[in-house]
Amino acid sequence: MARIRDRTTGLIYEIESHELDWDTVGGDERQMGPELHYEASIEHPELGMLTWSLWEYPQGVENCHQTNISNHELIEDFDYGLEHVPEPDLWADYTLPKNPFAIFMDSYHHTGDLLADFGGNDGDHLLNRMIFSQQITALESYLGDTLRKAVLADKAAMTRLMTKDQELSKERFSLADIAKTPDIVENKIRDYLRSILYHNLPQVNFLYSAALQVGILVLAQDKAGLLKAILLRHDCVHRNGFDKDGEKLTIFTKDYVQGIADLIKNFVEAVEKQLRTRVGEA
Repeated sequence: MARIRDRTTGLIYEIESHELDWDTVGGDERQMGPELHYEASIEHPELGMLTWSLWEYPQGVENCHQTNISNHELIEDFDYGLEHVPEPDLWADYTLPKNPFAIFMDSYHHTGDLLADFGGNDGDHLLNRMIFSQQITALESYLGDTLRKAVLADKAAMTRLMTKDQELSKERFSLADIAKTPDIVENKIRDYLRSILYHNLPQVNFLYSAALQVGILVLAQDKAGLLKAILLRHDCVHRNGFDKDGEKLTIFTKDYVQGIADLIKNFVEAVEKQLRTRVGEA
């Protein structure tokens, strides 16, 4: 629990930890891999925007964290830190699709039709924001399903990932564990890949490079624009179209949303082409 005193009224408010919804909002490639930025924020009716931030670098190591409560007084903060908690039960009934690329393209065309027929001209139009958010979700689904299918079907890829990924390389299995569960390595990799947030492109780029020997970020025609769009999607989903300073975002015009859709489509097509070339060379 966090306890915050209002700078104006002096009243103390309590924030429960379950009210925080953590998400990955940024990442940069550095010498020892990606530096990842996680954030949880809530719009309190009296205190305004409250934000908790955490940085991970190198992988598996908490670099620093920061609590931003404007000018209010922080009496007691959460005891928060870096955690990786896979939730395999959420995926228990999930079957990887046969063709993630076809599913993505169907979403691209469907959302494009919706935008053209029902989207608004204003940059803060609700349907525009919803379509924009779905475009990022479709990208996540494609990258996640494609990576899992490719890695789990390729023992060499699994070995490379177990060797190069710091989180997986820490795993140790006894002979008894292996005898009891012959597929223990595959199961561990499957659960780990399920836990990844696939809009975190720097981390996803590392996983594709480590396991499949294909870097994906270099395939983006506008890397900065793509990463910015992912951050804006966070504002749409978690702040209802407002930025962290409480300013209403008006960027989501029809032209912008369609432009991002095309940027994502070109990116996915380039990734798919690169992966098919890799399979053909194998």
